[in-house]
Amino acid sequence: MVVPQMIVVSLRGSGTPLLADITTALGYTSYGTMSGDPRGGDDRPGPGEVHPLLEAAFGQDRATLLLHEQRQNREALEAAFQEAVSALWRVWWMRLGQPTTLASPVDPGTEARLTGLPDTALLKLLPGRGCWYLTGLDLQRADAGFLRAWHAGRQPPIVFHHRDIRDRIISQIRMLSQPADRVGSMPEHLIYRDVLAALPTLDDRITLALTDPGFPGMEEARRSQWLLHHPAVCVITHEELAGATTGARAQALTRLLHAVGHPDPSAALATAPLVTDDDAEVAVGTGRALFTPAHEDLLHRYHGDLLPARPPRSGVLPVRHNAPAPTG
Repeated sequence: MVVPQMIVVSLRGSGTPLLADITTALGYTSYGTMSGDPRGGDDRPGPGEVHPLLEAAFGQDRATLLLHEQRQNREALEAAFQEAVSALWRVWWMRLGQPTTLASPVDPGTEARLTGLPDTALLKLLPGRGCWYLTGLDLQRADAGFLRAWHAGRQPPIVFHHRDIRDRIISQIRMLSQPADRVGSMPEHLIYRDVLAALPTLDDRITLALTDPGFPGMEEARRSQWLLHHPAVCVITHEELAGATTGARAQALTRLLHAVGHPDPSAALATAPLVTDDDAEVAVGTGRALFTPAHEDLLHRYHGDLLPARPPRSGVLPVRHNAPAPTG
């Protein structure tokens, strides 16, 4: 049975739109960082999903009244349901440790009622089929109750989507170098757009991204490394989805389909969206072509922990940084 909700942690600059195309084709509506994605999806509530959410958000009496009077005042029912959904999304966003604004159009009382519910109940209240896109999942910021519930039940399934760090950096620089109206509204993006605009060359911008600890996405990636190692997390790389090897792409998609419990992986693979020449964001290896030897030195000096571990040569033990070399 296909799970109704899933979480995708896609590091910034990892080519998230390509994966969003795939999850949308599987019937999931994108929330979170991809909530404004024009690819859309169907987030209409299914049978039996309206009343439980209304009751949880507004209480049994008001929920019953709204449903009883829907023929006379359909607009009131739809407005109340949308308010409940907005409050539920905000509560989930905070549970996932994501940044929120103090000022919110959501009624504080509605939000408070939903916040007091256990995670298992909150998960069941989410309408339709949704895919939560995050740029990081920090164990120190995510709600402890959510983490305990996920540890116990492994629901919703979590997918970790990442990419070679060089390509991620180039992708971020290109995105932050766009006109102001295309950068988005994330505060750090607005600030770093100004910072990058003051630098004369791409080399300077790459150097800044490598050496500035606050550059968007760098620390976020570091705090999300646990996802690479957890046995219950489905790991997919952009190189698998956009690379030239169809076998690697099929294997990655098969892992995704098994993670969400798809009943017919073969049929889903046959209809999965393909990469086209118009997908400028999918080029693999751009970073390696643009990084100079000096950039590579900075990369290993500042972000060696984010690079894939190199297998040791036969008979030679690996030497870890800040640890004494084996002797004898």
